Amino acid sequence: MTTRILPRPGMGAALLCGVLVACGSPDEQRTPPGRWSDERLVRVLQAQDHRDIPTLIVLLADTAPMVREAAALALASAQDSASFPHLLPLLKDGTARVRTAAAFALSFTSDTLLFTHLDSAAVREVDPDARTAMTRAAFRAAMGRRSSDALFLLGHLEGTDAEVRTRAAATLARRPKEQLLPLREGIMQAIAAEKDPDVRSFLVLALRHATDTATHRALRELASDPDPRIRVSALRALGSHADPGFLLGHVRDTVAPVRRTALEQLAGLRPTDGGAALCAAAEAGTDPATALSLYGLAMRDGDAAMRKRCADGLDKLAQMGLGPYLQAELVKARFADHGSLDTLRTIVLSNGPAVVRQAAFEQWWNNLAKRADATELDVTYAGLYRPAVEAAFTSKDAGLVAAACEKLSGWENNGCSLADLRMLIPQERVQQVRSVLHPIRDLETLQLLDALVAARDGRPVPKHAGPSFNHPIDPVKLHALQQGQRYRIVTTKGDIVIATDVDGCPGSSLAFDSLVTAGYYDGKAFHRVVPNFVVQGGCPRGDGYGGMPWTLRTEIGRAPFTTGSVGLASAGRDTESCQFFITHNPTPHLDGRYTRFGEVVSGMDVVWSLEVGDVMERVERVR
Repeated sequence: MTTRILPRPGMGAALLCGVLVACGSPDEQRTPPGRWSDERLVRVLQAQDHRDIPTLIVLLADTAPMVREAAALALASAQDSASFPHLLPLLKDGTARVRTAAAFALSFTSDTLLFTHLDSAAVREVDPDARTAMTRAAFRAAMGRRSSDALFLLGHLEGTDAEVRTRAAATLARRPKEQLLPLREGIMQAIAAEKDPDVRSFLVLALRHATDTATHRALRELASDPDPRIRVSALRALGSHADPGFLLGHVRDTVAPVRRTALEQLAGLRPTDGGAALCAAAEAGTDPATALSLYGLAMRDGDAAMRKRCADGLDKLAQMGLGPYLQAELVKARFADHGSLDTLRTIVLSNGPAVVRQAAFEQWWNNLAKRADATELDVTYAGLYRPAVEAAFTSKDAGLVAAACEKLSGWENNGCSLADLRMLIPQERVQQVRSVLHPIRDLETLQLLDALVAARDGRPVPKHAGPSFNHPIDPVKLHALQQGQRYRIVTTKGDIVIATDVDGCPGSSLAFDSLVTAGYYDGKAFHRVVPNFVVQGGCPRGDGYGGMPWTLRTEIGRAPFTTGSVGLASAGRDTESCQFFITHNPTPHLDGRYTRFGEVVSGMDVVWSLEVGDVMERVERVR
């Protein structure tokens, strides 16, 4: 994946030169038509879209190599175990691209026998490009069996294949404390030797469990690295071991995700000065989102005088004409000192923006939890949380229902008994909720509800099943799309240009094009920003719980999720719709699970500047 970036203050030379490489002008000449214009691939496309595994298996034996290749890649999207015996012979196909497509499709399994076949195929492969692809496929399959082997992962950091090293480092960073602590010295050595900033950022995060002074000193130094990805990982790794003053210094960082990470870490600390430094930092002048968060933290930790001082500061910010996302932050901050539960309930049940009502519900729940921690309060779990659950379930709002289900999902670990759960979600209430939810548009909410009801009734959580076929690909419109079709996303922070992988993800690329040309994304906001992970937008509700009354098939193309990849959000396989995300970093744990339908070709500096609430003023085709 190649992208281009223009310098912005604080981005650093490492980010400019290490990852984001020039890729040409977004207005350069368009590429030739995509492969789906070839009539021989019509059956493959139809079978893939209908998840017709028997037909795809038959097409693996077609006389045309391009058909065999396309059928193998279609089976990579379907990931049906019935196809594995039929893909194995293609590892010896006479065409290299067919061999690599079969290996790719087989790599998303942890079956030991299949790994052995892939490993043998990589050893005997004579084509250099195919050998690299085979080796990566074998490693991906091995990860299914050995992802918990930290020594195995650390050993692969010495290789020369950047994709393998990135995958190993990303998986290593996700391992638990008991596996990472014994490897601290090896990880420190790997950080010192590593030149790739993506790999390095994962390794820095792998130090998050260390408690020794030397590691913390090194992490504090890394928190000033020129590359913002390294700064984010170092701040996360320090966590509660960083003092508030150190974190406050990073709240002033010029890169938004670094500021957000510093604030997240501050939220986990209890300052000794009653929030005075936090309040002073908010008053000193910073962006409204940061100031709102700082005031909220100071109110949480301060006495009555401090809360009054912060409330005055919040009142001044409220007069600035805040948009819905900053209004949501205002709600969280204003009620961080417990506040009025009645007022929060009023906001939840209002006709205000979905994101504001979500924020009010979140704070309402948090404040109830604080009351539960109060020793003088003697009330059952159901009695405490019933008003919030009833408000969400009777609101007829899919997002609020989903939020309540998520809060209740960890019921066993939160002091909730089975009797409490039965009182909170009686069957009559569940039936009322189901009657107002759309079976496809509100699928995520229905899945959360189904899981909660199963727990209430003592049944296993239902296995996810994607919706039946409901959104056919228009072949005429698809033929008009060219591989690498580009789109300009004009945001309040600048322009981002992406190119879509029509060859690898035809249904997703076409759906995105249709939404763009209909003007759907114009005015939509980025509702989610997770530093060193993704920015996400395109939700019709604006809070992440919205979708279309149709779904797309999950499409797994050859390209992995790297920095600047564009993917589709989903609630499980074959549930993709209108929400898309752009990655800050490589995210190999998404490979094989999410649709990666495009990549950023210019404007990664803008991606890094985006904050929750930033708007797509318009999205347009680049001719």
